[in-house]
Amino acid sequence: MRGRPTEIQVRGDAGGPGPCSLPPPLPRPRPPGRAGEGGATPPALPSPLRSLRPGRGVLVWGAGVREVAAQAAAWGVARGGRVVVLDGVQAFDPYQVVRQGALLGVGAAEVLRRVLVARAFTCHQLVRLAKERVPNVLGPGTLLVLLGPVSLFYDDQVPLPERRRLFRELLASLAAVKARAPLLLLQPPRPTGATHCHFGRELRELVDVVARYK
Repeated sequence: MRGRPTEIQVRGDAGGPGPCSLPPPLPRPRPPGRAGEGGATPPALPSPLRSLRPGRGVLVWGAGVREVAAQAAAWGVARGGRVVVLDGVQAFDPYQVVRQGALLGVGAAEVLRRVLVARAFTCHQLVRLAKERVPNVLGPGTLLVLLGPVSLFYDDQVPLPERRRLFRELLASLAAVKARAPLLLLQPPRPTGATHCHFGRELRELVDVVARYK
């Protein structure tokens, strides 16, 4: 029987570049002539994410997931891998990733070449991308970042039984991805007025670490 995921509470650092910045930065040799802008210290990868590797999944809840997505994507690129982003909440900002990449000594062209973004606007689209698109682009060193794994399933215009069926399909697809690549799930707070359908409870069973950012 699978154990419970590790739970971590993390508070944002009001003095840092974003709500999830944590010292010290991860060590990485900086190529000559590609130092961070103005000599700035590269931001650290938020501590719960440092265990990411194939076979491991991390779920982050909270309002700061946009910043976490940018940091994680830049980190993945800086280590020579590819980053696949599924965005279900239209929160992924490539310009922010480019800025984070610059702090890690990675040029904008390399960041944009290595980060693949697919946006979903319905739960049907999200499931289709996870089932059909993602497996075809996974490779050695790939990191999958999913923004809003639950958000699109709050759409009450889709009957609840159908949403539950689709969510189970999504979980099955993500489990298959996790076996091959690190899996990072970033979930913003539930929209005001949305019915609580306990999708998050099922999502927690998929991951190894759960972190809430305040």
